[in-house]
Amino acid sequence: MPNPSKSQLADALARLPRARLAHLPTPLDFCPRLTEALAGPKIWFKRDDCTGLAFGGNKVRQHEYILGDALSRGVDVVIQGAASQSNHSRQLAAACAKLGLECILMPRKDAHFYPPQGNQLISRLFGARFEPIEATASTKLAKEEMAARLKAEGRNPMTIGMGSERALTLAAVAYVGAYIELIGQLDALHEPLPTHIYVTSQSSTQAGLQAAATLLGHDVKIRGINPMDARNEAFETPEEIAQKCRAAAELLGFTEDVNVSDISNSTEWVGEEYGKPAKAAQEAAALLAATEGILVDPVYSAKGFSGLVGDIRAGHLTTSHRVVFVHTGGLPAIFSYASSYTGGQTAPA
Repeated sequence: MPNPSKSQLADALARLPRARLAHLPTPLDFCPRLTEALAGPKIWFKRDDCTGLAFGGNKVRQHEYILGDALSRGVDVVIQGAASQSNHSRQLAAACAKLGLECILMPRKDAHFYPPQGNQLISRLFGARFEPIEATASTKLAKEEMAARLKAEGRNPMTIGMGSERALTLAAVAYVGAYIELIGQLDALHEPLPTHIYVTSQSSTQAGLQAAATLLGHDVKIRGINPMDARNEAFETPEEIAQKCRAAAELLGFTEDVNVSDISNSTEWVGEEYGKPAKAAQEAAALLAATEGILVDPVYSAKGFSGLVGDIRAGHLTTSHRVVFVHTGGLPAIFSYASSYTGGQTAPA
């Protein structure tokens, strides 16, 4: 099958149910001072931290398709479980409030569960129902059990996030749309395609970008920097990411051959573990703030950005390259990790 055109891909996206939630298109900012400081490739930031809803982030795009699909099938309650400072949960709670859907969040009682602040506080303000689970419990199993109880009560629930393949595929589809948006912005600026796109991603966001680049036949390297590794229940392997690329294409009516060798997803920048700041991430975040006035949170988007900085400093990217970093948001988490910026101090000495 020949590669679809950009307009054909856009038409396929337009046929899917969609709940309009995001402020789109998000800005595409060239970063001249950062580019100069790193003495490597030209760097642009795709500002998906500016999607608007609930402090923004990449999940707002994804919820447009996930919740559009849910509403089209008569879903009346959605269930998500993740870390207590989940960006996904915060954006879901806001989207459900806007759409009139009940939202049940099942956060783990991890180190940042008490007191409610950051993303968790914001989720509570949006009226989400909280059903916390123990830090060592299986989130997938907890969500499945909650969905079964709700079905027994006559409800029509949908689980979202890890374990929900339909939702994860729709999340990837959203980033097919983001890729089309991005190349349209570059065209308007008379800029060529980037050689590389970097993104902090466990799976779906990278899968959507890769699916779009492959479907359109673009020679663009999609480089995912994973904020977690195989120790985490939500971790997905490169083969699983490749499968999400194929599933997203199929949902749009196309066939593509994405192999595991096409997937670049690094766990090198996780640090101690998921949900904990890493030294490289904090140093990269400080560089970005000082050169461009852009913030990234210490445990998610900063880890992705540290991967880009590390690759430049290792010589993997040079002045011959052009890079877009997709900023996936996560800014409310900054306030929950204040002690990591102050050396543990919370009050004047």
